[in-house]
Formats: sequence, C-alpha cells, structure tokens
Amino acid sequence: MFEFYLLIFLLIIVCAIVISSLKIGISPMPSSKASHKIILEYVKKTENKTIIDLGSGFGSLAIFLASNLPNRKIIGYELSFFPWLISIFLKKLLRLENLHFYKKDFLKQDLKNATLVCYLYFKGMKKLEDKLFEDSINTTIISNTFSFFNIKYRDKLYANDLFKTPIYLYMT
Repeated sequence: MFEFYLLIFLLIIVCAIVISSLKIGISPMPSSKASHKIILEYVKKTENKTIIDLGSGFGSLAIFLASNLPNRKIIGYELSFFPWLISIFLKKLLRLENLHFYKKDFLKQDLKNATLVCYLYFKGMKKLEDKLFEDSINTTIISNTFSFFNIKYRDKLYANDLFKTPIYLYMT
C-alpha cells in the first residue's frame, strides 16, 4: 500500500512540473558539471558580490556557486514549485548561508548590481534581453547554451561535455 501512495505522490509531482513547464515554456533543466566549472571561472572574475541564477530549476548551479564562493551572495529565482522546493531542501541540508532561493519571476525583480547567470531558452533570452534594455541594466551575464539576439557576446567557451555546450559571456 505504501508503494501505491508513493507512486501517486510522484505522479502528482511530475504532473505539477509538466503543467508548470507548459505555463513557463520550458522545463527545469540542470546544466552539466563541465558548464558549472566554466561559469564559476567567469563569475570569479567579476566584482559583483551578488550572483543571480535566473531560472534556477532544482538549484544545482546556484548550490555549486554558493559552495565555491562562500563570500558571495547567491540568489536563485524559480517559478516552478517542486524544483524550487527541492532547492530549498538542498540549501538547508547543505547549510549554505550565502544562498537564497525565491519562487518569483526574475523578470519582475531588480537585477542591477549583480552578475547574472542563466540557462534559459530562446523566448526567455528575448524577454531577458528586453528587460536589460528597458531597465538599463549594465552588468555581466553568463548564459549557458543560448545567446542573446541583439547583444554581442564578449567571450564564448565550450564545455567539455557530451554536447560541447557553449557558454556565453556578456558585458552589457
């Protein structure tokens, strides 16, 4: 009987993630460890004390950054409930005091005075680009896989992973 309830519970979680993904336009997708390393190296070179993970999913990148940069404030914004909840659980389990997760739309947040990291999708990148121009945000942006449409990247590296994932560095 326990297995039945567990299966129902897991089915509810999967359905909630699918529904949220349909609303948002993309499902939570963790980036590779090789991507994490490149992003960390880029972030280390920035002067901002705050790093914001836009669409933090299950929190893997934000957790990696928080563990490797204990003197920096790491913020993760995620709209999907269960990935956000798992992120909160992992943050507490790992006792990362410099890490904060919020179930909020990053497009409605103040992104100034922070380094931005993201693994969005084409539509998400377009919305972020529009926000950067609209709010006159001048900052460093590190994007996993997807590039902006109208902003030229400053540097581009490829992760040593299965897909040779491109990581773009922008200085707006």
